[in-house]
Amino acid sequence: MGNYLTSTATAEEHHVRVRPARRLKNEQGRPIVRLEDLPEDVLRTILSKLPAKEAVRSSVLSREWRSVWTTCTKLSFNGADACWSGGGKAEQRHTQVFIDHVNAVLQKHRDRAIEQFEVKFTLDSKLADHLDSWIRFSMSSQTKNLALDLAPPSNFLRHGDHYRFPFELLDKEGVSCLQRLQLCFVSFEPPPAQFLGFPNLRKLALHVLNTTSKDLDSILGTCCKLEWLSIARCHLKDELKVTRPLSRLHYLKVMYCDITKIDFHAANLSTFVYNGRFIPVALRRASKLESVKIWFSGTTFQHALASLLDGLLDVQNLTLQLSCQRLETRWVLNSPRMFSQLRHAQILLLLTDEDEDKILYLVSFLRAAPFIEKLEVHFLGLPSLWFANDGPLRQEIPTSEYKYVNLKNVRVTGFRGARGQVEFLVHVVENAPGIQVVTVDTTQRLTDAFDPDEATPTLDSVALDIVRGPLLKRLPSHAKLSLV
Repeated sequence: MGNYLTSTATAEEHHVRVRPARRLKNEQGRPIVRLEDLPEDVLRTILSKLPAKEAVRSSVLSREWRSVWTTCTKLSFNGADACWSGGGKAEQRHTQVFIDHVNAVLQKHRDRAIEQFEVKFTLDSKLADHLDSWIRFSMSSQTKNLALDLAPPSNFLRHGDHYRFPFELLDKEGVSCLQRLQLCFVSFEPPPAQFLGFPNLRKLALHVLNTTSKDLDSILGTCCKLEWLSIARCHLKDELKVTRPLSRLHYLKVMYCDITKIDFHAANLSTFVYNGRFIPVALRRASKLESVKIWFSGTTFQHALASLLDGLLDVQNLTLQLSCQRLETRWVLNSPRMFSQLRHAQILLLLTDEDEDKILYLVSFLRAAPFIEKLEVHFLGLPSLWFANDGPLRQEIPTSEYKYVNLKNVRVTGFRGARGQVEFLVHVVENAPGIQVVTVDTTQRLTDAFDPDEATPTLDSVALDIVRGPLLKRLPSHAKLSLV
């Protein structure tokens, strides 16, 4: 986010003061320019890139640098690198040193506009006593970006209470300047009646938040200009619902939360990311939804598909990964709803040996995506998937005049020569008259990041031979077949 500070300095203070050039030259006769010869605005820019502690240390370089660091508009205090985990007096001293350092720096920045204020330190009772005053400072300094990361390294539940976020300290002028807010290990309680919300907040990240569904709805509903929202490890044990429309929201991420449903009215949402157990997702009026990435656990493929058809009809690019999922032994081909905008889909399947005979039921997904252009199916299965010979044949798929007329590119990885995989590929090619590229890869691409040097299985060529003939027989002459 760019620098939008409205400076209160006079024109004279804004004037670039260039120090008299020192006539020092190097061996080649070229003038030597040293840091202290730079204009003050350039020095401030350099120091703004440093952590607050390092910026303070710059004051010893010369008399001319002694007070330059106090003009920095970005203050970042990170005590995490030197945290004490053993407890006792050593940890208490470390906390006190950190508090003293922050207070000393803030004292030097009184009555100055601060663009960014960040604190990263494990919460304890001593620190909590000072956080309120630091937030009060950030409000009086018209801070645009405020970040508090107070989470312990581990054992969140055993650490104790979260920091209660002091809404009462957010005065109207200060909160109207706030554009980015990042909070970790804080607690939201009902704000006071006079709190008018976050009128200009663009970006909000809430991690390990302790609150209720009602209170979170109340606060998010005041963020009328919110564009980016991330919620992680917030265990509401209830719906994550915002009753008021968030008309400017274009990015939403929800990760590892204990919730029962997601319900947002966000007409301009373009990106949605979710990772967690299977729940209903309703993104109402999200007609501009370009990208959706979902990792569901604890459901069947068909139930996940039905849920997406209920709440994400307008998605254009879909990545769907299911862990601990099951494929059902039945056809689901006559859904009254379809993905009318879906063009590219990635399906990531972690198969168990109980599901090796159900691969062909993936046709249910294709029937619900009539305009799909590119399909990727990535299999990750047990060794028993090699040449598995169970499951239905494509002739058993209920007849239909439906064709995948827009489908041009199909890619399957983790191919093991299983009958279900072969039948699925042949079915797709038989019903995609415009197909241009078919790629069959025996590498389990889902595991590349974990074991990139994994040896290529010796059964690759045999598996590829099984599918080569049936595909070449049915592919159009202009289509390309790539067997890896």
